[in-house]
Amino acid sequence: MSNIAFIAARMGSERMPGKVLADLAGIPALVHIFAILRKVKRLDDFLVVTTVLKEDDEIEKICAENSVKSVRGSVHDVLDRFRIAAELYKPSRIIRVTGDDPLMDPEIIDQVIEEHCHGDYDYTSNMIERTFPRGMDTEVIEFSALEKSWKNTADRDDHEHVTLFIRRNPELFKIHNVLNKSIRSDDLRLCLDTKKDFELMQIIYDNIYKGEVIRLAEVTDFLNANPEYKKINSDVEQKKVKGKIY
Repeated sequence: MSNIAFIAARMGSERMPGKVLADLAGIPALVHIFAILRKVKRLDDFLVVTTVLKEDDEIEKICAENSVKSVRGSVHDVLDRFRIAAELYKPSRIIRVTGDDPLMDPEIIDQVIEEHCHGDYDYTSNMIERTFPRGMDTEVIEFSALEKSWKNTADRDDHEHVTLFIRRNPELFKIHNVLNKSIRSDDLRLCLDTKKDFELMQIIYDNIYKGEVIRLAEVTDFLNANPEYKKINSDVEQKKVKGKIY
């Protein structure tokens, strides 16, 4: 049984092109994610799934420089990218993370994987009922559930958002939600999607990063001590999919 994380990353972005390689404390955001995943105890490996576009040659190059595998595929059909990678590396389960989240806490990723493995679930995440900040998003998908999704939907949104079919069809899958065991903090936005998000993330990295992976408790302590920083991206609206914010 193997747990392999797939990082969805590409240079194209409507709101902030090139965000996955944005500089945080002198290091590309994506490389910070590599460091985070290397701290996850319940992972056997991780890789990047990117596109065949020329602009994403830079992502493949960064992966090679950091001894990280990469798989390339469709620009908009991310579900098919995941299928290609899954057929190549044959994980028992896929841990889905994104290149938008360079503040993920490895302990939270481990918590999601552990709860999934202790139950008979097809899909586990900490996103169905949000109690963690946006930016801690972690999903665990059984290979069989990914394959079922790919075979049973031709919907464009389902193929662009890898686990949307699963979340929209809970009667077809055994789904589990992981709750924050500490203080609920879903009011915080700690992802990297817009220039305002980047402004906040730069401040966090400039003040906290000391060469080691940043933990969520450090971020919340810093923001509680400096509440004015929370306002920087508080008005950023998450994109809706099929009329709903996931």
